[in-house]
Amino acid sequence: MITLIKNSLANLKGHKLRLAIAFIWIIIGITSVVFVSSMGNAMSAVFKQSFKTIAPRAAIIYFEPSDDAFKTNQILFDPFSSSDVQILKTLDGVEKIETSDKYVSSTPTLGSSNDVYSDITYFDKIGSGAFVPSTDAKYKVTKGRSLTPADDGKRVIVLESNVVKDMFEDENPIGKGVTIKGLTYEVVGVLDSDTVYDPVEKGFKKRTPFDTSVPSSVVPEVSYNIISGKIANNSSINQVIVTVAEGFEISNVSDSIISELTSLHPNIMGEYKVQDRSSIQKSTEEMTKGIDKTVRLITIIAMVVGGVGIMNIMYVSVMERSKEIGIRRALGAKPRSILFQFLIESVFITTCGGVLGVIVGYAVTIYSKNFLPFKPIPSINTFLYSFIAIVLTGIIFGLVPALKASKVDPVKIIYK
Repeated sequence: MITLIKNSLANLKGHKLRLAIAFIWIIIGITSVVFVSSMGNAMSAVFKQSFKTIAPRAAIIYFEPSDDAFKTNQILFDPFSSSDVQILKTLDGVEKIETSDKYVSSTPTLGSSNDVYSDITYFDKIGSGAFVPSTDAKYKVTKGRSLTPADDGKRVIVLESNVVKDMFEDENPIGKGVTIKGLTYEVVGVLDSDTVYDPVEKGFKKRTPFDTSVPSSVVPEVSYNIISGKIANNSSINQVIVTVAEGFEISNVSDSIISELTSLHPNIMGEYKVQDRSSIQKSTEEMTKGIDKTVRLITIIAMVVGGVGIMNIMYVSVMERSKEIGIRRALGAKPRSILFQFLIESVFITTCGGVLGVIVGYAVTIYSKNFLPFKPIPSINTFLYSFIAIVLTGIIFGLVPALKASKVDPVKIIYK
């Protein structure tokens, strides 16, 4: 066996360029697997953290308007009122009720925690959007002007371009007034929704799928506090968070709350719905499973590509060394020895390439933390899984050319 290993290493040493190409194939495959897996770990961690913020015995009751509500402008009516909250507190199983002006989301978000959402109206046109305070915002203006410290306390807004397209179409929005939570704001600028600020490069870049920040309109800080509810402006309630008392089923209490709200607002166009910890957990688990499937698919593709490359290289090696194989067979070498020699070469290539791939993959993952919106999380399991997968790939894909080499007819080769 030691002789076989020495012969294998000597042969590989004589074909350095071929060996380098094989290493590049493997390193690219392993690096992509490690990086994508680390990204998946990071996204799963974010989703799970968002899930933990929901109290174990809490349910979020929200209202989903129907299409007719949008057509008749009934969406402008509040689906909840202060009196509703007082009535709901008297229901069996309700321990505590909190109100919020934010809109419920069916899945955890990766956006900025400063983003708040509200309806925007312009005459008969109704839209919605996210808002950030001018003190935190870095944005690129395509029309009009940006906000300045002199705008503090004024009702002015820099609308993001997606909202402008939906609400104003070809009309110039500058100088027009839009209504947000009962107050009118003058549009003084339009910001580019397709660009984001890169804190590393300290400049603006085109938005990519990896940029998870939400395109947001910009308002002065006082206006932001009004929209977000930090400063009371009106009694607008968009959802209620119900804490269910011990001994009561969350689903039963939620059903009774929805039934009560429906009876309190019999003519409202839409439906009251519930979102509890279990539904958010289900969404989180589905996302995590989707991420895992994507990682597995990329792993398989990377391993197949690397394996095909190794198999081709080993086939070339078998063809080049057919004379050598024939002579060794004529001198008494067993087919098993020939088979093991080529398998050793294949496994050696994949093992060394796998180690280099893990190192490069870890380096790329660590470096990517500087410019990604969330931090990739490399794991020992990923490294071991990738390493074992590539070694098995070397054995599987190296077996075919090794078998071909072991079945060489020495008579035909020598007298060819």
